[in-house]
Amino acid sequence: MPQQVFEAHVNPLAFIEIDEPWATAIKSNPSVESVLRFLCPPESQSDLPTLIARHREISREDVRLSIVPNEERISDKLVAPLRHAKASYMVGNFLATLALCGMVAEMLALLLWEMAEITINGERMTTKEEENLFGRTFEKLGQDRRVRVLLTYGLITVRVRDDLELVRKTRNKYLHLWSQDHRELPNDAVAVFKAAVRVTVAVLGQDIVDGTFVLKPQLLKYLQRHGRVQVSDDSTAPDSSSGEGPAPSS
Repeated sequence: MPQQVFEAHVNPLAFIEIDEPWATAIKSNPSVESVLRFLCPPESQSDLPTLIARHREISREDVRLSIVPNEERISDKLVAPLRHAKASYMVGNFLATLALCGMVAEMLALLLWEMAEITINGERMTTKEEENLFGRTFEKLGQDRRVRVLLTYGLITVRVRDDLELVRKTRNKYLHLWSQDHRELPNDAVAVFKAAVRVTVAVLGQDIVDGTFVLKPQLLKYLQRHGRVQVSDDSTAPDSSSGEGPAPSS
């Protein structure tokens, strides 16, 4: 009977300098280069010029996220994931970039809904009323349904809708379909990252008027509810109720 031969990956999950029996605490001395080799795919380069080149590839955003309020959930659910999405692309982990941007898109939809404070008969809609209206709370809806609800209530533009849909559909085909190949994965990861940043900027706002950074009123109210806005004692300072503050110098 003829032999049957196939190619295989040997110890594909191992960090050789640490995991193998000979890599004891005494003998092992892993370098930064070895850590980068483990972080990057086996077939991918992990040298510094390559890492920098990938950073430049994904850093060509249409708009820049320049100023972000320092609020816990905004930092944890928007800023940190976007930063990690960029870092993942740098080391060639394009799937992680897609997954993180998908998370950011979902969090942005939820933030938009919270900031909107939709009312019924003059009172803010309760979670029970959300369940009666949508079949479940807005937070527990699927992202496709959330986006349709946001558009129906006029809380997003068609452009934002299109970007949210681009993120959702691209993420889902890579993370849920076995048949999806990865030939276009790097390009798709860049496109999704740019879309996620565009929506983040649209939701948070990046307006500077006469040297003053202006928050969207809905975001200002959100920050006020979470105790992240202070009134300055300086009579010459901009009125905090307007969401204004001096723009940083470049």
